[in-house]
Amino acid sequence: MTEYTQQDRSFALVGIYQAAQLVHDLATTGKANDVAYHTCIQSLFCDNPDKTLDVYGGDLANIQVGVRSLLNQMNSESATDSRNLEITRYVLSLMILEKKLMKLGEPLQNVAKVLEVAKSQQAHFGLEHDNVIASIARAYSENISQVNPRIIVNGQHGHLQNARTANKIRALLLAGIRSALLWDQVGGSRWGLIWSRKKYLADAISFKIDNNDHHDSSDDDTHSNKVTSLFKQD
Repeated sequence: MTEYTQQDRSFALVGIYQAAQLVHDLATTGKANDVAYHTCIQSLFCDNPDKTLDVYGGDLANIQVGVRSLLNQMNSESATDSRNLEITRYVLSLMILEKKLMKLGEPLQNVAKVLEVAKSQQAHFGLEHDNVIASIARAYSENISQVNPRIIVNGQHGHLQNARTANKIRALLLAGIRSALLWDQVGGSRWGLIWSRKKYLADAISFKIDNNDHHDSSDDDTHSNKVTSLFKQD
C-alpha cells in the first residue's frame, strides 16, 4: 500500500481551495488569476504524476491563490473580513460531491471520456481555447451537475449569464473535484482536516512565497510515490 505524507494532503487541499476561490472570483468579478486558472485546468489532464505537486505543474508559484485562500479561511487568527463563507461552502460541497461520485462510478468514467476529447482539442486549438473549456464544462454539466449535493454558484447575474464565464466556472468545479479526488487518494478526510488543522496551516505557510519570488519546487524533498490516474477507474 502506497503511503503519502501530510504534505501530499496539504497540496491537494490547497488545490481544492484554489478551484473554489477562482469559482468565487469569476462569479463575482468575471476575472480570475491567470496562473492559478491555467494550473487548475491543466490539472485535469495530469493522469500519472510522479509526485503530488506535479498535478499543479510542479511549482509552488502555481498554487499561491489556493495557499492564500486556505490561510484566509482556516486560520483562526485571520481577520474576520478575510474569510468568505461562500468559498468554504464550495470547498465542503466539492469534498462531499467527490465521495458521492466515487460511489456512483459511472459519472467519473464518462468524464474521463470527455476529457480525452478535450485533450485532443488542446493539440488542435490550444491549451485553453474556448472549445477546450466548453468540452470540459460539458463533462461537468452532463455528468456531475445533477448529482446531489448540487453546487449552486452565487455571483453577479451578468457574469453567471456570460457563456464563456459559465463554462470556465464549470471547468473549475471539475478541477475542484479532481483535487478532492486527489485529496481522498492521498489520505485526506474531513475528520482528519479537523484533527490536523494546524498541520495543514503550517504546510500552507511553508508553501507561501513572496509575489516577487519564483520558487522552483522540482528539487524539493516532496513525496516521490506516483499518484495514479484520478478520473479513470483502474
